[in-house]
Amino acid sequence: MKKLADLIQVRLAKLDALHRRRRLRPVDPDSGIDLTHNDYMGLREDPGFQARARAAAAPWPTGSGASRLLGGEHPIYAEVEEAFAAWKGAASSLFFTSGYAANEALMSALHLGDAVYFSDEWNHASLIDGMRLARLKPEQKQIFRHNDLGHLESLLQKSTAQLKLVVVESLYSMDGDLCPARELSALAQRYEAVLIVDEAHALGVYGPEGEGWMAAQGVDHSHYISVNPCGKAMAGSGAFICGPAWLRDHLINTARSFVFTTGASPWLAAALQESIRTMKGLTSEREAFAARVERLHRHIEALGFNKGGSVSHIIPIILGPESAALAAENFCAERGVLARAIRPPTVPEGSGRLRLSLHAGLSDADEERIKEVLTELAQRIIA
Repeated sequence: MKKLADLIQVRLAKLDALHRRRRLRPVDPDSGIDLTHNDYMGLREDPGFQARARAAAAPWPTGSGASRLLGGEHPIYAEVEEAFAAWKGAASSLFFTSGYAANEALMSALHLGDAVYFSDEWNHASLIDGMRLARLKPEQKQIFRHNDLGHLESLLQKSTAQLKLVVVESLYSMDGDLCPARELSALAQRYEAVLIVDEAHALGVYGPEGEGWMAAQGVDHSHYISVNPCGKAMAGSGAFICGPAWLRDHLINTARSFVFTTGASPWLAAALQESIRTMKGLTSEREAFAARVERLHRHIEALGFNKGGSVSHIIPIILGPESAALAAENFCAERGVLARAIRPPTVPEGSGRLRLSLHAGLSDADEERIKEVLTELAQRIIA
């Protein structure tokens, strides 16, 4: 143990020197306006929703008791999978214990024959790790420049693979920009490629009933496979992979993070059914939230901050050095606005940032206070 401890202490000291050592920080509801979480529609703080979710969960056991292929297949799973697929406009869905597990499973399970993956360079770590687990040969993973359809098309044109898989996110969590949904779908169809979209940060916020960015852009679900993590606007956890019925059957038989793990809590599955029902009725809340997001975007632009390509409720204030991002986090926290400094390796070198994660739980007074603090921050940094 001593040898291991010595090696780890050296690693931690290096992280300290780079200002990259992370520490867990308990949530304090009284510490200020919280822009650190991803509960985009504010359901965790909605007492009505919480009461309905608890009532939905009450008839079920806390734990599944086993993997779903052994003795853990409770009827609530099929019910919530059917409801989720119908909401998304997909033929079927399969419920996983987390978004990370779902992405790893899907990337590994689709490595069939001479499959080639075409992956956006800003894709989430879970997608990247899933491709690693698939044990791809170097030529089977092609990275295209972020949201660059011209680059993607040039790679697709050159490929002779029997199976082409285009992997993207609908909303990128560190930069707040959105994928060109309709154009990606058309491009994938043109080259007979399978489009896979992670909707983690768009689910609940976009679409006629909160179904996500692809639905908001009018892309029919028959033209793509979606991964839908439920730890953000859905106010729960777990994830649904949506697609054709044959995909669900294939995952049940081959997805290691489904086959070899205990099923998610039936309590959670029942609560997510209530999340789906609630999301469908939040039209006016989504409209009000979109208006608040737009106002804060305009304010941040007027202050002269660099927010990259963000057009969403995730707004990065890109400051460069990690020390500047940490100083901005502390500056805002001292004034009652909580936002996290994001540093490499989460983001590229030299692009340290303050990440503002806006949500529907913000009040008009919160909005004004955020504007005041950001104005003061701009005067310190930009002046």
